[in-house]
Amino acid sequence: MTVRRVLVIRLSSLGDVVLTAPVLAALKAAWPGCHLTFLTKGAFAPVFSHSPHVNKVLQFEDKGLWGWAREIRQSRFDVIIDLHDTFRSRVWSFLSGAPRTVRYDKRAADRRRLVWTKRVSPRLSGGVVDRYLETLTVLGISSAHRVPQLFLGPEERLPDHLEKRLGPGPFVAIAPGALHPTKRWGPDRFAEAADRLAEGKPVILLGAPADAPAAEAVLQTLTSSAQSFVGQTSVREMMLILRRCALLLTNDSGAMHVAAALGVPTVAIFGPTVKPFGFFPVGAWTSAIEAANLDCRPCSVHGSKTCPLKHFRCMKEVTVDQVVKTAQTLLVSPLRGLS
Repeated sequence: MTVRRVLVIRLSSLGDVVLTAPVLAALKAAWPGCHLTFLTKGAFAPVFSHSPHVNKVLQFEDKGLWGWAREIRQSRFDVIIDLHDTFRSRVWSFLSGAPRTVRYDKRAADRRRLVWTKRVSPRLSGGVVDRYLETLTVLGISSAHRVPQLFLGPEERLPDHLEKRLGPGPFVAIAPGALHPTKRWGPDRFAEAADRLAEGKPVILLGAPADAPAAEAVLQTLTSSAQSFVGQTSVREMMLILRRCALLLTNDSGAMHVAAALGVPTVAIFGPTVKPFGFFPVGAWTSAIEAANLDCRPCSVHGSKTCPLKHFRCMKEVTVDQVVKTAQTLLVSPLRGLS
């Protein structure tokens, strides 16, 4: 089959979008002459600016479900790679007229079963990156490169107002937020770890607008020079700031995957969710820390508002000493960052 036009669909969220990068690279390596289009939500469209693997990024919001169904059909794609697998992405695939469609297997039942039984299915081996790449095997495409990589143009600069506030760096960055409260490490612990690691470096806080309360709680405890950019940057601006960071301390968040894909040493704290779900950061310059030997983990697939057992041990038992020691190891590692 001659492949001229390929559509990859992953609408959200930030981390999930970043983790599709190895798929895009593998497609371009297998079909270098193809025109590769990526469809996602507008907030995440800038992630693949300057990517050598993506020819065009389309933003979902401006056409809606049926508008995109028409657009996709009119574009006459040869192959559709559905890495979202929702009702609307299935509608688009069904109506597309594309000769081939392949779809990501979310292992949703296996994840739920792990929550209920605490038994790990063999189908949950590897990470989400590997499960995304698995979709390409039916097309005869394989890839040994599973580390996501994002690209910044050499001429890209922050807007003047951010540049003046930020300063030259390098920085110790903290991403203290997460969608669900049970996935957030204590703000006082983030502050103590950052203070011990800063060694004169300024500390900056990054995240979405919803992370502002968590960021404010960290700022109240920090003794190092610090400022918050939480809710004040676009995704692309956050990428440009992360490029100047020596280290990111983070919860399980979109910023975690962005930093890892930029080669930034990243220490991530995981509580109610576990490695078999597939969302640990990828790269030799990253490390995920989790409380050991808790038979209540995982307690949910995505996190929740409160600890079901009311003790929150999965986060409380991750110590500042653990995080600092892990970060110090990454900072001196010869494998630090992307080549």
